[in-house]
Amino acid sequence: MSILVYGILLFIIAILMHLVIWRLCLPKKQVHALLMIFSFAAVLGLFAVLKYPGIIKWNIYPIANIFEIFQLLILYIMLCISYILSYPAIEADSPTLIIINAVFEAGAAGLEQAHLERIADNKLLILPRIRDMVFDRMVYIKDDRYKLLPKGLIMAKLFLFYRNLIKGEKGG
Repeated sequence: MSILVYGILLFIIAILMHLVIWRLCLPKKQVHALLMIFSFAAVLGLFAVLKYPGIIKWNIYPIANIFEIFQLLILYIMLCISYILSYPAIEADSPTLIIINAVFEAGAAGLEQAHLERIADNKLLILPRIRDMVFDRMVYIKDDRYKLLPKGLIMAKLFLFYRNLIKGEKGG
């Protein structure tokens, strides 16, 4: 039980650090900043748990051995990875969220199909993602053509491998 409590508490502290930092200054490389925040919180949390084992007085046993520290780290890392992998969906406007938001804002009257087609164009849905890919150095532009950089090539191969693994079809 103590591993679960300490792991979730450590993750909540990291999320709070993340929110405070984002309110003060939004980093340009957000995923990199998240990795730094989660790493710092892990080091700080492990130090606190090891240096002050009875720091939490909620009738929770302190972390007793290296095996429990390892379990705590695995839980914390899995929570962090889950958050970091889902963060881009929160960070950017996905086509689904744009459509749902537009229909919601239309209220009981509903949203006209022509209006939806006007707001869901390439400028809103595609171009921001292309800019992000250029900024993240996944692609570059040469002679008015987008070309993959090593980072983008790795990502493309991973997605294609996974799609082939699950026998997924191309498309959205």
